[in-house]
Amino acid sequence: MASRLRFTRLLLVPVIALGLVSHHLHPEDSGWDRLMASAGLVLLVLAMGGRIWASAYLAGKKNRALVVEGPYSVVRNPLYLFSFLGFVGAGLAWESLTLAVLLALLFAVTHWPAVLAEERTLHALFGIEYERYRRRVPRFVPRAGLLRPSDTLLVDGIRFQAALRDGLAIPLVFVVADLVEWAKLAGWVPVLIYLP
Repeated sequence: MASRLRFTRLLLVPVIALGLVSHHLHPEDSGWDRLMASAGLVLLVLAMGGRIWASAYLAGKKNRALVVEGPYSVVRNPLYLFSFLGFVGAGLAWESLTLAVLLALLFAVTHWPAVLAEERTLHALFGIEYERYRRRVPRFVPRAGLLRPSDTLLVDGIRFQAALRDGLAIPLVFVVADLVEWAKLAGWVPVLIYLP
């Protein structure tokens, strides 16, 4: 996991650099401008809330118990799903379809192998119980009708606190993107390229 996170951060550097020196093609304060920024913020908030929700169910139980309630009852990989929404939301927060697509591709390259590896691990650990779960619950596209909340939720406080801290930081991407855009419009940050 540590190497995947380092690899992801390494690949994020050129995308962030592109975001810093580029600006969108559409007019400022147009409907398209507002739509992309709003969609970005909504996806970032969903990513934050979803990751916190999933972490509450998983914290301290990973590879110790097969978690099948809460967000894990509607999709097998909710942490990855909500992270994906955050990646796309980050690109849209910069009001750029190009950055949103690049971040979605970066997510796929860096996280999809981890999804598959974790599924193999869960199969090895939980066997037939995991197979039944795998057949019932989709991998990445949630099925809301399957939602089964937990009557009682025991949370590993230390791990959940770390997940909460990380989750709450996600919407800050929107704030940073907005500040950088303001600096570009004020002429403090140069715009070298225009992107759709």
